[in-house]
Amino acid sequence: MSEKEEKVPEISILIPFKNAEKWMEECLDSIVNQSFPDFEVIGVDDFSQDGSVSIYQEFVRKDPRFKMISNVGHGVIPALDLAFSASKGKMITRMDPDDRMPEKRLEIMRNRLLRCDRHTVVTGKVLYFSEHEVSPGNLDYQSWLNDINMHGNQYAQIYRECVIASPNWLTYRENIDLIGGFGSLHYPEDYDLAIKWYERKINFEAVQELTLYWREHPDRSAHNSNYFTQKLFLELKINAFLKLDFRGGPLLIWGKNKKSEIISKILKEHQIHFKIHDTKDFKRIEKISNPQLLVAIYPEEKERIEIQKYLTLIGLKEGTDWWWV
Repeated sequence: MSEKEEKVPEISILIPFKNAEKWMEECLDSIVNQSFPDFEVIGVDDFSQDGSVSIYQEFVRKDPRFKMISNVGHGVIPALDLAFSASKGKMITRMDPDDRMPEKRLEIMRNRLLRCDRHTVVTGKVLYFSEHEVSPGNLDYQSWLNDINMHGNQYAQIYRECVIASPNWLTYRENIDLIGGFGSLHYPEDYDLAIKWYERKINFEAVQELTLYWREHPDRSAHNSNYFTQKLFLELKINAFLKLDFRGGPLLIWGKNKKSEIISKILKEHQIHFKIHDTKDFKRIEKISNPQLLVAIYPEEKERIEIQKYLTLIGLKEGTDWWWV
């Protein structure tokens, strides 16, 4: 290799950032301290109006593995697309500027990926942290996410929530190209990325170790509960279901609530025939031949287990015949 040729790093870390000065240094320090050193960091500034750029540029000055570019478009998706196009790594991961990497994250994830089929995405456990008490909603999501990843149930629960945390995966760069790059994504981009990998039958593998310290703070917009965001999220889910898993036969929705109302509107827009059953009348499903079911409620664990047992008893398989949504 000539002196002018640049060594291809093993891993490229993509970091879109905007107004993250409160946490940027802590995040970048956690990257510098990784036990596996063969990486590059591509930071894309999305029109920050605070000290984020100065903080990042200080890391660029001290460490040649850090590079920074300015976003051409606006938002996370064009920032990720720009970062990916500027990256050279054989493997790709994403990081958010308000989170932290455990010291051995890259080493652990890379070691697992090297043992897997090339069409694989590796993830791991997450742990929320905050300056204050972590909200019950995020604690529930953390528990659910860790559980499905440790048990390999990502595909079966793909329409429930995002099955891989956005800053907590590692894959070969060809698996980004395979879905058309980050520019092909729609918001919420983390969920759409998981759906596109699901569509391409990419394997999801999880290590047992903690691989992300996930910061909760008021400025974080993910999982916002307003109607517009919920509708956008459900549109992605239902459109994906209709494209990838709907057989065209009898379709049922369990539960009468705001979520089932939104799902109903989406299905009507697609001119899909369906029926809504109240969970009090759940046995009506037994009279329907070869149904598919979207469960629009998510009760406490005891009741969830009862629902799963009942649906299994009548011959319906989760992830093929029915889904939590």
